[in-house]
Amino acid sequence: MKLKKHGAFLVNFVMDFANGDMSREAFDMDYSGYVIEHFPEFEREHPRLSRKFADTIDRTYSACSWMTDDALQHAIGDAVDEFLSEAPAADIY
Repeated sequence: MKLKKHGAFLVNFVMDFANGDMSREAFDMDYSGYVIEHFPEFEREHPRLSRKFADTIDRTYSACSWMTDDALQHAIGDAVDEFLSEAPAADIY
């Protein structure tokens, strides 16, 4: 998948947090502002991918914002994997 400017910015920003390259405080302070700024253009660039972003990453952030820093980082990482269609196989053993 090839993301254009605004989609790439949002996904890279979220990946920085998921990879541990950004603190929870910095992520929380900037996330909503970046979504407000970049998501409308992302919708114009890629309507279907922007919906997938909203259904995976943004939904996870909204639902899991109460979690500890490490737990949120892991949940966001899983959401990024799902967005990128790189979700690992379930480990049930």
